[in-house]
Amino acid sequence: MSNTFNVCDDKGYSIRPLYDLDKSHDNCGVGFITHKGSKQTFDLMQKGHEALCVVPHRGGMNAQGVGDGAGILMDIPLAFFRKVTGRDDLQQGEFGVGNFFFPYDEGRWADAKTLIKEKFRHHNMPILEWRLVPVDTSVVNDATKEAQPTIHQVVFTCPDDKNITREQFDSIINECLHEIHEVAFSDPDWVGFFPISMSTRTIVYKGLLNSDELVPYFKDLNDPDFEISIFLFHTRFSTNTAPAPMMAQPFHNIAHNGELNTNRKNVLSEQAVASAQGRVYIAPPGQSDSCRFDQTISRRMHDDKLSILDSICLMMPQAWENDTTLSADVRAMLEYHSLFEEKNDGPAALIFSDGVTVGAKLDRLGLRPLRVVESSTYLAVMSEAGQIKFDPSDVVSRSRIDAGGMIVFDHAQGEILTADMILNRMAQERPYQKLLSERMVRLSDIDSVETKRPESYFGVENRYIACGLNVESFRQMLDPIIEAGAERVTAMGYGNAINALSNAEGNISKYFSQRFAQ
Repeated sequence: MSNTFNVCDDKGYSIRPLYDLDKSHDNCGVGFITHKGSKQTFDLMQKGHEALCVVPHRGGMNAQGVGDGAGILMDIPLAFFRKVTGRDDLQQGEFGVGNFFFPYDEGRWADAKTLIKEKFRHHNMPILEWRLVPVDTSVVNDATKEAQPTIHQVVFTCPDDKNITREQFDSIINECLHEIHEVAFSDPDWVGFFPISMSTRTIVYKGLLNSDELVPYFKDLNDPDFEISIFLFHTRFSTNTAPAPMMAQPFHNIAHNGELNTNRKNVLSEQAVASAQGRVYIAPPGQSDSCRFDQTISRRMHDDKLSILDSICLMMPQAWENDTTLSADVRAMLEYHSLFEEKNDGPAALIFSDGVTVGAKLDRLGLRPLRVVESSTYLAVMSEAGQIKFDPSDVVSRSRIDAGGMIVFDHAQGEILTADMILNRMAQERPYQKLLSERMVRLSDIDSVETKRPESYFGVENRYIACGLNVESFRQMLDPIIEAGAERVTAMGYGNAINALSNAEGNISKYFSQRFAQ
């Protein structure tokens, strides 16, 4: 049966519209491909472009053809930046690259550049090169050309201290970036300013583009010296939000398809953490749920000293409560962290990388597709199967990620990791069963206290009203649950009538309901 539908005009004639539900695609496209030998090649860029050319339908665009946003996160191409700087002695880990969107008001560009220079000087990071990332406007239409922000790129080296480690260099960069955020995100005149990426390991190119326009538009990405071993991509469908260059993905570490419907709670949690540490929570104006998740990942990595894998596993745990296949140690670890960890619930398909590990994870709901293909040379995870053509004789395996599942390639060890392998490793790092028993208080261990119901002049009907219950509440929800043990059937927005249009105020519990992310 076709999902097309007919409507009638004012004379009663049937009209068949162009819209066909069978051909509807309306969520973001995400994925990555990485070289299992950790070798930087230009062939990987070409394969990534092939994947992007297959999924323009997963991104949104306006009537003029301007895309909602698309971007790529990659490991820093050493050969390319040796050429850009004229420094053949550059080595990985000894330099970093920062990409920035400057304020919409070009009158503030000089201020933005001065701020970045001052912060770099304060942290003793010498600047090797300032450049505007070159683009080819002939590959996009006029409307798209006008919509694109300029990417300002700075290449810098580590402080002069010869004993500094790469991890210490990364920490200095993070501190410098936070100081830039404090100034730029607190001034409304700086709207549009956004650090796209700033790292010794990764670099991001993005804009208000359709996925198939991305690689052709940025001239850097067409240079054969732009050799990479990680290609992580995203094309955006702006659900319930206006497209904005800064909200195009990937962010510093992640790309995300879906919604984080716990986002408000997660923001409050981050504000509480910042307050406890004597800091002020700083976020860019109009921050999306995905951008906030990326910011939290960065904080957990730098402040809490967690790896990106540990951060994601704790922030977005699988449904472990009734999973009898998990070991006792893993269950104890997940239950222990559930005592104080604010979960990020989706639906969400997450692609992530810190430049060393690259991976993909589904949240516990598993409502976004992620297809896996491994060849003798590459590991790829993408929203749709067949985005990259591999020779069938070269394919090692094909699969998909299940709800709560994860797959990771660790370039440091040269191995593929699954969720079970990662969780079992994490569970051995601390005595979680002992920690859990010390911190958990069970109701059965608490002495019972005799209570007496207070006298009330309210009748039972009055108490129903006070709790926001009415005839509809009983007929459609409570009665079926009580009589037949049926599941509660409801929908987004049920019971949330605008107060000004309803004489039913509702009860206080509605203010603690999960909200749609955006």
